[in-house]
Amino acid sequence: MKGADLQEVTTKIKDLSVFDLSAAPKRIYERKELFKIADLMMEYNVLGIPNNIIIYGPRGSGKTISILYFMDILKEYNIKTFYVRARECPTSYQIYQRMAGISKIGYHTGELRDNALNNFKEKSVIVIDEADFLEDFEILYHFSRNTKASIILLAQSIQFGKRIDDATYSSLLPTKIYFSEYDAEALYQILKMRAEDGLHTWDDSTLRLIAAIVSRDHHGDARIAIRALFNVAITDAWQDEEKVKNAIIEASREIDIMSLKELKETDLIALFVVSKIKETSKAYEIFNNYMLKTHHRPLSKPAFFRILNYLQNLGLITQIRKKVGKYYTTEIDLLIDEKTIEEEFATKFSELLT
Repeated sequence: MKGADLQEVTTKIKDLSVFDLSAAPKRIYERKELFKIADLMMEYNVLGIPNNIIIYGPRGSGKTISILYFMDILKEYNIKTFYVRARECPTSYQIYQRMAGISKIGYHTGELRDNALNNFKEKSVIVIDEADFLEDFEILYHFSRNTKASIILLAQSIQFGKRIDDATYSSLLPTKIYFSEYDAEALYQILKMRAEDGLHTWDDSTLRLIAAIVSRDHHGDARIAIRALFNVAITDAWQDEEKVKNAIIEASREIDIMSLKELKETDLIALFVVSKIKETSKAYEIFNNYMLKTHHRPLSKPAFFRILNYLQNLGLITQIRKKVGKYYTTEIDLLIDEKTIEEEFATKFSELLT
């Protein structure tokens, strides 16, 4: 952001950090599910008996923000906390490395596990965000059996718990809590808090308009609502309904771009291909052609479908099983704008689109 632009923004934005979607906010919307989590954590603080939790919910339903907020509170009670995204560390081995502060390879899993267990043997809270991406559950088994740590898993899919093997699940015995999509009133309250903390001035009726549209058209995704509020504020579009609607569309696009920029090249190639060719068997052949053109090794069909599962966990696609004649096939339904995918693909592989 240029100096002149920054100066103009600061006349409208009181605190830019309020609109940082990756940071814990100063205040959070107190949905009823938070009281259950607070009770479980306070009970753990008093009794020292672990309360393991699985929190389900769609993107933008406040799972991560709520837990980051609680983690700050737990530190005040001298409870050790650890947070990791399974998208970045999908295996127990990688999480053990993060816990032990060891980046070098070559350590035996048992060594890293023992180090991690010793670091978190006493009262502590282990948070694994985006748990849908966990490739194994060894860490859940050993931590639930051999430590006094409480484990909190955040997942999008309500089917996540069914993937955990019986031995681990019986040891974990999690409390399951579901975060539903925010409705218009909840989004309004969230926007009002952000406006009070982050803006010099705002229009209350515009907050309600943003909340209503995001609730209706964008699955109540608070990230889109907050980003739209920021866009409206910096463009001073409070009294122009059409500009407000455009600010919401742009906010949705910005959130999608954030998701795409986090993808590995192979994942982006797969997403681009299935955005053009919805039938996955045909898409697989084209995918490997693109892999060769971008100097990547072709992947097996199971590996390709693992990427599609990953993209589905991110909320970028849905896989739909259809019967064609006597056989079944899997087709892709996009949950993100095709043009946005193509634009991101073009930034990395422009030579393939010429």
